[in-house]
Amino acid sequence: MYDRSAAYYDLIYRDLKDYRDEAAKIDALLQRLSPAPHRLLDVGCGTGEHARRLCRDHGYAVDGLDIEPEFASIAQAKNPSGSFRVGDMRDFDLKRSYDAILCLFSSIGYTETLQGLAKAFSCFARHLPPGGWLVCEPWITPDAWRDGQVDSVTALDPKSGETITRTRMGETDGLVSVLKIDYDIEGDASFRQFSEIHRLGLFTREQMRSALEAAGFQVTWLPMGLQSDSLIVAQKMG
Repeated sequence: MYDRSAAYYDLIYRDLKDYRDEAAKIDALLQRLSPAPHRLLDVGCGTGEHARRLCRDHGYAVDGLDIEPEFASIAQAKNPSGSFRVGDMRDFDLKRSYDAILCLFSSIGYTETLQGLAKAFSCFARHLPPGGWLVCEPWITPDAWRDGQVDSVTALDPKSGETITRTRMGETDGLVSVLKIDYDIEGDASFRQFSEIHRLGLFTREQMRSALEAAGFQVTWLPMGLQSDSLIVAQKMG
């Protein structure tokens, strides 16, 4: 999905996303949990910026997983003390467990279907001990999704001097939100364009809760978020 845009991801989100603040919020939340987690797995880790902040600023040991190989490579370079692997959140086996799993920035939407959602939560549960924690930032619910939404952001690459413009348009395919993303990369003597399609399932809160409970979690929905308006905190039952 991000095979052509991964190199520009951090540039685009440099001014859109405050990773320092988000990591501090995650740390404050984790410190309130019992038992308090230390060893974390960041599923859908992207370029590893949350992991870097949580490790460097707050002392967590963090591994990561992402379906995009370039993301996993970038994340590993930022986080040499952790292990960052390529894998699908619906079906992975790291042969170890963690105190807590993070699935942030609405990455859970990429499971796309209720079946995929159920597989992911079951997979998460297999990597947690009884009493382990899941912190999940959900994607937009069906009632909040608006077809035809358009947004655009421009970033400057200080190394190459290129200007990157990303334009997203939202469409709906049944119970799936579809983001058509266009990139314009303009340099002094060059101009390139490419596009990506991202499909994220539109799940209700009830569907999310049911899938988590079926995977063996006790669920709390917090009225706080990072970029969304809520977070799911779920504890694996014994």
